[in-house]
Amino acid sequence: MGAVKKSMQLVLNAGSSSVKYAVYSLSGLAGKPVWNCLVEGLAEGIGTSNQCRIKHETENGKEVHKTDLPDHRTAMKQIMQLLPNSYVEDISSIGHRVVHGGESFSDAAVIDATVVEHIKQAAALAPLHNPWNLLGIEVSAELFGASVPQVAVFDTAFHQTLPKHAFLYALPMEFYEKHRIRRYGFHGTSYKYVSEETARMLQKPPNEVNMIACHIGNGASMCAIQGGKSIDTTMGLTPLEGLVMGTRCGDIDPAVPLHLMTNLGYTAEEVNTVLNKKSGFLGLCGTMDDREVEDGTLAGDSLMTLTKQVQIHRMRRYLGAYMVALSGQVDALVFTAGLGEKSHLLRTLVCQDLAALGFEVDEEKNKAKGGRFSENTPIHKEGSKIQIWVVPTAEELSIAQQTYWLLEQAEPVL
Repeated sequence: MGAVKKSMQLVLNAGSSSVKYAVYSLSGLAGKPVWNCLVEGLAEGIGTSNQCRIKHETENGKEVHKTDLPDHRTAMKQIMQLLPNSYVEDISSIGHRVVHGGESFSDAAVIDATVVEHIKQAAALAPLHNPWNLLGIEVSAELFGASVPQVAVFDTAFHQTLPKHAFLYALPMEFYEKHRIRRYGFHGTSYKYVSEETARMLQKPPNEVNMIACHIGNGASMCAIQGGKSIDTTMGLTPLEGLVMGTRCGDIDPAVPLHLMTNLGYTAEEVNTVLNKKSGFLGLCGTMDDREVEDGTLAGDSLMTLTKQVQIHRMRRYLGAYMVALSGQVDALVFTAGLGEKSHLLRTLVCQDLAALGFEVDEEKNKAKGGRFSENTPIHKEGSKIQIWVVPTAEELSIAQQTYWLLEQAEPVL
């Protein structure tokens, strides 16, 4: 009698002080694989003295476990202890989010020594992320052994279709040729999922759909997608470039850091901290919480309103640029991630007075359910030239799906 095929998939996203996890069961329906999320959670505060806890959610509800998490190994072991033994024993594969794959990966990859080495090399481009992603891979190998395959799903992979004229910076060419300094883009796993879901909603193959996607959370970016492929995106060498974010400045004059260092006495490390951790919403108005910014805007607070205007101005500038990049042939504008899915104000302001370009929001649809959507929802007016959708992202599900398709060496069913 042959061995029974395992049917569980574990998805991990290891950060500097956290591990996000999910367990999916895999079954078949009418010849197609179907994923069902059984468990999801977050171990946070790893390495801190008093903020350690594991948020654990199943179909039976949510639990919060306060516990000591001195390191990632301890966190992973405690996560496994929270899972039923039957789940752990039935895990067939582990999919990992890896932030930066450099130019080495245009798709997910089965993890072996060569892949690990490439991830280490790309760590110079993502020092705050890749080392922790690698640690998650290492600990998983210790816990599950070589018999359970691991797959790396890269945030940057989706953007490897960018044309050279879109990813090159106008710097000395040797910076690219020797050091691979270029635009890479991020949130690729989200864009891949959202673009496929949007095509499904439009009842078209992904390669026949052009869209502009807005992934707006505490980290935020936009992407021009032509025929299912990324042709431009707002983030660059790092996630700092582009839109205004919770604590990141996004686009600025490159001379600003030089001015801070030369004339105001800042060190390189201090400038890095300012641009990544003290700017964006936090720098403009004193809070990184987009809900506070929106509440203040709706209440008429002048500083909160100005902060919102700066954010929207940046988004609309890229919206226009991506309309041109797509030669005006845009099927859909799509909002996703925390604020994209839950802010009717953001969506209204981005599309305001753009009927001439084909963007017309139906405010009744946009504000239904308080403007907070957990399922694919059209919010455009009847007859709008360009459809406008809210498509909730599901990055963990996308990682599970990409892991499955890679290991099965099968074509996705869309």
